[in-house]
Amino acid sequence: MTELIFIDTESEWDELLHEAYRSIDPVGAGEHERGGAKRHRQATRRIYAASALHLAISNDGKIDLLGIRIWTEQDRGDEKGVVDALLNHLRMRPQAKAVTYGGLAAELPLLDLAAMQHDLVLPPQLCSDSRWRPGTLRPHTDLALVLKGQGRQWAHLSEIGLRLGFPADLFASKPTVGKPRSQEEWEELGCHVAMDTVLTAMVALSWWRAQGAFAIDQTAMVYQLCDWSMRRRLVGQAQAHPIARLAEQMLDRMDAEVTAAD
Repeated sequence: MTELIFIDTESEWDELLHEAYRSIDPVGAGEHERGGAKRHRQATRRIYAASALHLAISNDGKIDLLGIRIWTEQDRGDEKGVVDALLNHLRMRPQAKAVTYGGLAAELPLLDLAAMQHDLVLPPQLCSDSRWRPGTLRPHTDLALVLKGQGRQWAHLSEIGLRLGFPADLFASKPTVGKPRSQEEWEELGCHVAMDTVLTAMVALSWWRAQGAFAIDQTAMVYQLCDWSMRRRLVGQAQAHPIARLAEQMLDRMDAEVTAAD
């Protein structure tokens, strides 16, 4: 039995931190992106939402979805509350391996900074000196880094999803996520960050299946995650139709496989 926890966070720029840094380095902080947009330093970002999807895979390839948690600044109060909840969730499940998409470049630096500022301690899965036995999964796997390999280009999660045949509009809202201003927007954000962990799981489990690590049925796995997400009401308005369409595609594929086997 292997337990995995897929995590994702959302963050935004802290203008007070940015302006404070600009008072020290007005030239560097005053640089602008192409097109005139303000360029911020990564250390001026703060986490305001996080999610963790916990599942287990048995030796025969059966997937057991153990639950999903969502934490937002709205219900946890501030960045410290969100990050503390996520870190404790991982710490209470030391047997589970953490999985992110681009986490070494995005989530982990911000979690490190938040832990330093708010007097928190990282769980074993996210510590830089975590050890593991050869032949076993690392405490934390960054799927984006694994897929990049020795190449020079990074692939976005949406690119991999398209390659796997997922609907394009499933990823259409990802670049436009911003900090909510209303109750409805907070609810949609919760769905968004939760679905990011689900999509990461779909891609990661597909990769591990290709590597021969898990003997899972890929089509059934994608359908199971789609169906479970819809029944748990994790799918927001922007992704409801494409998730339903993806589930239908997987059902059609399974029906075709059964027909071909007869």
